[in-house]
Amino acid sequence: MIFRRRRKDDEIPADEAEDTTGSADSAEDLPEDDETASAAGDDEAAAELDVEALDSRDWRGAGPWDLTEVDLDVEPLPGRARIDLGSMIITGFGGAELRLQVAEETQQIVSAMLIKGDSALELGAYAAPRSGGLWPELREEIVEAATEAGGSAALVEGPFGVELRRLLPVTTPDGEQGYQPSRMWVVEGPRWLLRGILYGQAALEEGLEPPVADLLTAFREVVVRRGDEAKSPGDLLPLVIPADVEPDPESAEDA
Repeated sequence: MIFRRRRKDDEIPADEAEDTTGSADSAEDLPEDDETASAAGDDEAAAELDVEALDSRDWRGAGPWDLTEVDLDVEPLPGRARIDLGSMIITGFGGAELRLQVAEETQQIVSAMLIKGDSALELGAYAAPRSGGLWPELREEIVEAATEAGGSAALVEGPFGVELRRLLPVTTPDGEQGYQPSRMWVVEGPRWLLRGILYGQAALEEGLEPPVADLLTAFREVVVRRGDEAKSPGDLLPLVIPADVEPDPESAEDA
């Protein structure tokens, strides 16, 4: 387990366009013409998307799960192991690495990232209204923020209804300018919202084939522990380090 420090508020950021999670060398250097063509295609796809119909459906038939819906006494499949992080219980799989994202200001764990090869899935759980409807509100802010930052965002149909795809401008460790692609999955459960963001090669794929498949399964297997505390919509559900897990200090220092 590796700690990586990143500046991040304790609620779902409205300025998602500034999120540069993941390795900087995963940014895609796109010529201006390619970027313009991509944005035009995204606008056309969004115009054909029946957003209201997708938002009205329940996409949790195969997970993610609420704590009340799962019997944790039943062991996961061979080769997989549950990791209890408090508000989220994640099931790891062979070849995957877990990293916890820590806010510099508060030293609070704000998200967990599963990494396999050159792909990653960042997971975060947040409070949501009992009536739902938080995701449509948030994605409008995210799309606007991405555009203002010089990137682009598009809504497409994904495995959980409306999927948000972005290209955000980033600076690589070598000082070069590029664009980082991402795919965002969001599911709302009983008074909670679970967000998963794909980075790296998985963010470049159109469908759900590998390397997306393993990360999709991991997202479906997340169990959210909302708790009974009163929280405002969008507040982060706190994450904790499992008592039986020791972080790697050398990796933490490097990160």
